[in-house]
Amino acid sequence: MHKELHKYLIILTFLCVLATSLSAQVPAEAGQPMSADSAGIQLSLNDSALVTLPDSTISLASDSLSQHKKKSQGIEAEVKYSAIDSMIYGMENKKVYLYNQALVTFLDKELAAAYIEFDMATNEVFAEGRPDSTGKIAGRPVFKDAGQEIEAHRLRYNFKTQKGYIETVRTEQEGGFLHAEKTKKEASGVINLKNGMYTTCDAEHPHFYIALTKAKSIPGDKIVSGPAYFVIEDIPLPIGIPFGFFPSSKTSTSGFLMPTFNEEARRGFYISNGGYYWAINDHMDLRVTGDIFTNGTWGVRVGSQYRKRYRFNGMVDLRYYQNISGTKGLDDYRKSTDYAIVWSHNQDAKANPNQQFRASVNISTTRFDQNHSQNLNNALTNTKQSSISYQRSFPNTPFNLSVSANHSQNSNTGSVDLNLPRASFNMGRVSPFKTLNHSGRKKWYDEIQFSYSSSLDNRINTVDTLLFTNKVFENSRNGFKHDIPVYWNFKPKKMRSFTVTPSFRYTGVAYTNYINKSRALYSSPDTSYYYTKVDTIDKFSYAHAYYPSVGFSLAPKIYGMFTFKPESRLQVIRHVMSPSVSYTYIPDVSSIVPEYYRDLYDENGKLLERYSMFSNGIFGTPTLGKSVRTMSFRLNNNVEAKMWSKSDTASELKKVSIIDNLNFSSSMNFDDSIKFTPISFNGNTRLFNNKLNISFRGSMDPYAEILNPSNRYVRVNRSAFSETGKLVRLTALGFSTGFDFRGGKKGGSSVSGPSSGSLPSPGASTETGIDPLGTDYLSEYVDFSIPWSLRIDYSFDYTNRQNTQNIIQTMRLSGDFNLTPKWKITYQTGYDFKLKKVTTSNMSIYRDLHCWEMRLTAVPFGYYKSFHFQINVKSAILQDLKYDKRIPWQDNF
Repeated sequence: MHKELHKYLIILTFLCVLATSLSAQVPAEAGQPMSADSAGIQLSLNDSALVTLPDSTISLASDSLSQHKKKSQGIEAEVKYSAIDSMIYGMENKKVYLYNQALVTFLDKELAAAYIEFDMATNEVFAEGRPDSTGKIAGRPVFKDAGQEIEAHRLRYNFKTQKGYIETVRTEQEGGFLHAEKTKKEASGVINLKNGMYTTCDAEHPHFYIALTKAKSIPGDKIVSGPAYFVIEDIPLPIGIPFGFFPSSKTSTSGFLMPTFNEEARRGFYISNGGYYWAINDHMDLRVTGDIFTNGTWGVRVGSQYRKRYRFNGMVDLRYYQNISGTKGLDDYRKSTDYAIVWSHNQDAKANPNQQFRASVNISTTRFDQNHSQNLNNALTNTKQSSISYQRSFPNTPFNLSVSANHSQNSNTGSVDLNLPRASFNMGRVSPFKTLNHSGRKKWYDEIQFSYSSSLDNRINTVDTLLFTNKVFENSRNGFKHDIPVYWNFKPKKMRSFTVTPSFRYTGVAYTNYINKSRALYSSPDTSYYYTKVDTIDKFSYAHAYYPSVGFSLAPKIYGMFTFKPESRLQVIRHVMSPSVSYTYIPDVSSIVPEYYRDLYDENGKLLERYSMFSNGIFGTPTLGKSVRTMSFRLNNNVEAKMWSKSDTASELKKVSIIDNLNFSSSMNFDDSIKFTPISFNGNTRLFNNKLNISFRGSMDPYAEILNPSNRYVRVNRSAFSETGKLVRLTALGFSTGFDFRGGKKGGSSVSGPSSGSLPSPGASTETGIDPLGTDYLSEYVDFSIPWSLRIDYSFDYTNRQNTQNIIQTMRLSGDFNLTPKWKITYQTGYDFKLKKVTTSNMSIYRDLHCWEMRLTAVPFGYYKSFHFQINVKSAILQDLKYDKRIPWQDNF
């Protein structure tokens, strides 16, 4: 055995001499100088050797000299290494010395440093940084192992045992950073450290940390420590714990949620947001928290977020509060209930292109936001709406199905309108005769089309206090309606702008009840009289009607052009007018329409009224057949210009829009005494390279309005000119505009909330009408790359009804600006010109403190006067490290 070993040592020595001689003949790569005693050699403890430059590989396999191979003597993989300056081989001690940007890799492990020493006999590496030209240590060791990265001053690691010893270590643990003076790494990946620091600050010298006397880090799981204390800016605080537990898992971890403490003048001291977070799996979680006030008010919250990649995502948030005000036993004692339901569900469009399911639910009691929300926008919103919908289309057919449930409520009145459910089944226009025509020649009947539409609805009008009770369905109304229209459009050959449209429509409605009116006698000892009694008959009823009609329409286009001198920058102004006139005639078909109207007579046989047995129906009653002749007018205007750009190099004219879609419309009923309806108009224009958008609308009435004997102003069949001397009477006018100004990108930084790529952390807010944990109304996103921004919105509305003029005029300003590269100020205010007062305003100040952030938000006056100051760690891992002080607006009520 000793003779065989001696023989291989002689061979290795010969190969080294040969490699040294070859190194003088093979040129080094640019930027990678080699010393005379260094070479890029691939060495093997087997029986062969190859020469490569400048990178090298050592293949350390089990001892090939052993006859029995009972025990592995090396590493069952290749260890690759390289360096820029030099690689020195020590054959006597079997070591390789690597200088300048040294790199050693083994499987998924990688070690980079300014200097690395590799012991082939023990499979151990030693690495450290080296002083640069300024004397500063550079190229400190960076060790990567299965995605985990460790930065140290000095490092010693054994590739075979996978154990290591590290001095002054710094490693990232799932958003947190571990620093330690002395560290030992076990084969399992567990890191034991002494005199360490845990922080979420990524600075080399962190601004804050939790000092750990000793700790153990289990990668991808947790960090457990012994006695620890808190340090800010190198100042130890008298806040210590006997032991610590810091989750460092890539997935969410279940655990208790720390509550926050605060006080109110009205409800006293309180604890909020305390509870438990359950990470059910990677796709779903559950959060249960509660609030307790010293005056007896309490509340509970249950929330869940879920996400299935490429399928759907959503969240549910339920809240219930028992409110106490005043003192029990006194007259001012009040007890009430508040609740809120929020559900948001979104389906990925790629999940199923033929069907969609979406939900956006936001239901709460009238005073919920005022009593419990911390979001100013929620408190200022008077209306809330919800929708749960399912749509399905049937491929290669004209059919589609839609089912929905809708909710709308007004917080000022407490009224709630529900549609539970609303369903429709429709068929788009089809041309059956065109499909049957196989001759290939166009026939007159090819343009005959028909469609089908049906809807089923159940409407409920109630108040928020009766929701989720049996009484909510007492005032429900329901019904079914379907229509089958048949169209035929054709254009004369020499009048392409003229269209003839005969049509026929069948309409049917069905209800579960109808009304019956009768005269009844009321009698009492003092008086007696007849009255009209209305009975609801619970019986399924169906009504239908036929509507044959014929229409004619004319829609030409008229162009006007005005040109300017060739040297003028403005070259052309073009005006396009699109007038349209349509006439519709519905003949009298009363002889074939069933009678759904009934006559009510008094006790003397006198006709009191003609009523519809379906007057309470949600779709009304199919009208009695009678002749209807109407004509509609419409005029659309577009004005645009072509002009040269300010640039001297421009070779093409630039199109500029001056007026977009200025529309005038009216109609005429030949069978009505007041034949013309008011003339309505609307339009919009864009100025300053589309930065300023102005939209306007209004109506003008050609008829006069006079005072009738009942002391009410009514519209009469007299021209406005005969009464006022003006052609028309302006009844409504409104316009609105809004524009943004903002500074250019300055290459700054931005601060944002949690990423939407996975489930947010338990305390993160979500984009819903109600913030799950009552976050403040200051935006979670702060963008320092925009130095300043300004948004101005202005609206003006004028109405003239019943000889009463009303003007509503408001202006709203909002924006932000960077006071310094780390200070951001955001503001929002407005003015009501009618009330002559400033509307609810707020201002917020944000300070980026690197690993911390500070927010100050204030509403300086009004019903929602409030103040909130908070300084906290940015990272969600240590989200409970914060100072929070607020004066809530709830004290104002």
